[in-house]
Amino acid sequence: MIDTMKYLSALFLAIFFSMPFVACEDEEGFSSDPSLLLEFSSDTITFDTLFTDLNSPSAGIVVHNRHGDGIRISSVELASGGTSGFSVLVDGQYGDYMRDLEVRANDSIFVLASVHLERNDKDIPFLVKDSLLFNLESGVQQKVLLMAYGRDVIVMRGETVAQDTVMAPGHYVVHDSLVVAENVTLGLSPGTTLYFHDKAFMKVYGTLDANGTLLEPVVLRGDRTDRMFPYLPYDRIPGQWEGVTFAPTSNGNRLQFCDIHSANYGVKVEPGDPEALRIAIESSKIHNFHGNALELIMSHASVVNSLLANAQGNCVKVVGGDVSFIHCTIANFYVWKQRDVALALHNSIDGEPAPLRGALFANCVIAGSKNDEVMGYLTNYGDTIPDARNYRFENSLINTVAEGDSCFVNNVFDNSEEEPFGAAHFRKVDHDNFVYDFHLSDSTTAKGIAAGRYSELYRFDIDGVERPAANADAGCYQYVEMPVEEDKE
Repeated sequence: MIDTMKYLSALFLAIFFSMPFVACEDEEGFSSDPSLLLEFSSDTITFDTLFTDLNSPSAGIVVHNRHGDGIRISSVELASGGTSGFSVLVDGQYGDYMRDLEVRANDSIFVLASVHLERNDKDIPFLVKDSLLFNLESGVQQKVLLMAYGRDVIVMRGETVAQDTVMAPGHYVVHDSLVVAENVTLGLSPGTTLYFHDKAFMKVYGTLDANGTLLEPVVLRGDRTDRMFPYLPYDRIPGQWEGVTFAPTSNGNRLQFCDIHSANYGVKVEPGDPEALRIAIESSKIHNFHGNALELIMSHASVVNSLLANAQGNCVKVVGGDVSFIHCTIANFYVWKQRDVALALHNSIDGEPAPLRGALFANCVIAGSKNDEVMGYLTNYGDTIPDARNYRFENSLINTVAEGDSCFVNNVFDNSEEEPFGAAHFRKVDHDNFVYDFHLSDSTTAKGIAAGRYSELYRFDIDGVERPAANADAGCYQYVEMPVEEDKE
């Protein structure tokens, strides 16, 4: 018995001590056959427009070995030797030259790249290229192209404009805030783009004169130029920055040919002088927000030839005041979360009167994916407050129910799915890729319904297309027939 126990103990010890050597033994073969090549998930790592003197986000690819043998990589290096500004991380090694990498059979490794671009001192984008060279043990060299488009920007951090200023055309990155002091006017020249960093905002106590043109609009957007997914730029995602607020002291503001988008809220005008024209918006696009796109509180405002679209709150929220909207498209197809309606009219704030002295919507398109996109939160204050609920809709396509309401005149109603409804009025409503084109479709009932007395005041639409003298189309876009695409064999 004792001898048997000794034998079993010795056998157990022999097996035990042999196990690590068996487990650590590399049974996988590596081949230096030059016909065995790596496969890349993409042959190019591309960065959309980056700002100089700022570090880029990372972008990457996967390197696959689809073969039954492992492949050894003698080195991975940047063709430039690291002078281009690119840097890479390959399977845990970082730098511009990495040695002795392996990709086992039917396995893969990851490559991440980033780039820091130096100033170019020109107001045009520029392209920087490099190549990532994979030198295989077999002597074969494979490469991945690195490309980055750069642009010089001026960085602004928590700045207050304290004297009348016209910003030169260019590209600016705003961190924290951009404030216009009281009794001061800030002018934004045609072609100016303000890129707002996360949580950055603009607050205007004085006056903002954003004077874009059809070919050179003024753009206010977030500063992320990369993509969440290959098909989805961050610029299409709401909430990239905070928004623009006009304080009670702010009067005489103008937004002409502006594009403001993808913030937490769009444009908010706080209550101020009821007699002064607080803001005039013309030929502008305000779209894609977590909150309201345009909020006018006890304000005198004019909005013409403009697009106000896609908001989790309202595309337009009017709380009291005196406002007019002529040839505007107000469309809500926001899908990120449950949303409110396209247009909301209020005449009270926290239970206190906020008289809606005038709200005119003429030659407009007010549509969306809901069965009713216009809501009136209106209280009847009786004879104590004149014009407490004074509104009028004329010659517009409207998604609402307004039977017996004399304030709706010569309108076409869009509240039956038996007729063109919701997205059918527009050229493209693509919820999968978050792409929206609010030009009028062939089937829309907005064509030819506009009143001439308003159209003659605004003969050209937001694209510069001339409207006919009579029977123009409602909304900010005059219908234009799209060329038929030829079938490709």
